[in-house]
Amino acid sequence: MEPIKILIIHDDMSDNDPLIVTLKEKYGEDNIKLEKRSSKGLAYIHNHLTSKLIVLLDFDLGQGEPHAPEVIERIREETSLIYVIIITAKQFSSISHEALIKFINNETLGIIQSTADIKDIVSLIDKAAHELDTRVDCVLEQWIAKRPKEEREKPFLTTRSGETYTLDDLIIEIRKESELGQRLEKGILQLAIEQLTNGDKKL
Repeated sequence: MEPIKILIIHDDMSDNDPLIVTLKEKYGEDNIKLEKRSSKGLAYIHNHLTSKLIVLLDFDLGQGEPHAPEVIERIREETSLIYVIIITAKQFSSISHEALIKFINNETLGIIQSTADIKDIVSLIDKAAHELDTRVDCVLEQWIAKRPKEEREKPFLTTRSGETYTLDDLIIEIRKESELGQRLEKGILQLAIEQLTNGDKKL
């Protein structure tokens, strides 16, 4: 199974921060990456779109750098596979209404204060790691992303009404939770259950 990678974008952390040390012990040193500048963090994300990636994102970053609301919008322009957790020293009540809407609309997994106990932050990251391993759309997107571009753009499925969809189209339908996307997701789960109940029981 492909390891989970965790990217911390935070301008006030160092590699010996207790949280980063804890994550390295749990997920492996090679799988934890710290970037102090959000522009560098976005470049890292762009180069790891096919990885199982969780981003722990500081709300306020350095001067001249994109802050969390803009960063998450730019992540979502490329993929919905990556899980984003906002970490902030701000009181939640001081976060602007506009920023909260952006976080909700762009599927932020959670917002946690930087003063929270390390175990609570790690617990939220563990939740994201579990969902990356089990959500149908995430697993499907990861599989599709690893296909050659020409394969992803070929017609893959034709509906009874004659509409044709590529693999990339199907991911969009699942993400939009359209009628087709919901039927496809349900069908994949049914196939998985049938495989588990009728086939080899080894996991």
